[in-house]
Amino acid sequence: MTPSRIPLLLLVLLVAGCGGGSSTSAPSQPIAFTVNDEGWGEIWLMDESGQGRKQLTDARPEGSESSGSTSPSWSPDRKHIAYAGVGNSVVADPAFEDIYVMDADGTNSKQLTHNTVPDFSPDWSPDGKKIVFSHASVVTEAPLSALYVMDADGSHQKLLYRVRDALLVTADWSPDGKRIAFTQVTYPNTTTVASIYVINSDGTGAKRIAGDAAEPAWSPDGKHIAFATGRDHFGRTCVPQCQSNDEIYVADATGANPRRLTTDKAEDTSPTWSPDGTQIAFVSDRTSRETQNEIFVVDASGGEAKRITNNDVWDLEPDWK
Repeated sequence: MTPSRIPLLLLVLLVAGCGGGSSTSAPSQPIAFTVNDEGWGEIWLMDESGQGRKQLTDARPEGSESSGSTSPSWSPDRKHIAYAGVGNSVVADPAFEDIYVMDADGTNSKQLTHNTVPDFSPDWSPDGKKIVFSHASVVTEAPLSALYVMDADGSHQKLLYRVRDALLVTADWSPDGKRIAFTQVTYPNTTTVASIYVINSDGTGAKRIAGDAAEPAWSPDGKHIAFATGRDHFGRTCVPQCQSNDEIYVADATGANPRRLTTDKAEDTSPTWSPDGTQIAFVSDRTSRETQNEIFVVDASGGEAKRITNNDVWDLEPDWK
């Protein structure tokens, strides 16, 4: 993961919730994602071809400086979506950021955490009973956070895993519920270093499985992990500083046998698997480095990526369930 992606992970933390009626059935659109329009985030749905787009969370309130809704995560039954939000706050203060859950149609938003530091990057356990999330301790140019876990109703919040002077983000629960993969970011000598670790679901047995890598995503069968990495130094982006662009890779669940899926000199990030494990959706700026981030789909075996969104906003953080 390149250094410029780390601040972005924090910028997409500030979120707003929604309310409404009730829903008991899963929607027809299997991809939840974030639309970022000039800094304001909204949670949307779409189908696997990019059609049927449906907005779930509110548009920007007039005069608001917060960043809307981000980090959507489907519940296993696709009846609910967890996300990060700031409720009714209109100021750009990450201290207001908490974890929310809403019905899959955008109604019945409920705030789960009520802390004075940012809570973000939620992910469900495969049985739908728990949610793992990042809990910040320091918000600076080198932000720090630990992993926490709670019941799906927000109760019994507890520390799961912490590393001194590190940012722990993008947790992803394994399909068998036994392990959690996540990105660990450290800042040695004022540089930014991202690695992928796996821990047991009780917080023990931490093991580094990939260096210079971030945003792990388990395959549906639990045998592989997709991730973003700039290890090949293939292409560069110089906004705001120059660094190698990320590509999408797939490796064994142990980190062994990594293979590269994308071959564009653009920035490719945020992989998520199709439910049948045959495809991977991801975010890329290949259509316009300065003005667009779109969602693409590539076969899990490799090949040419297909763009499924084409908008004048940034489409980010897909979660395919």
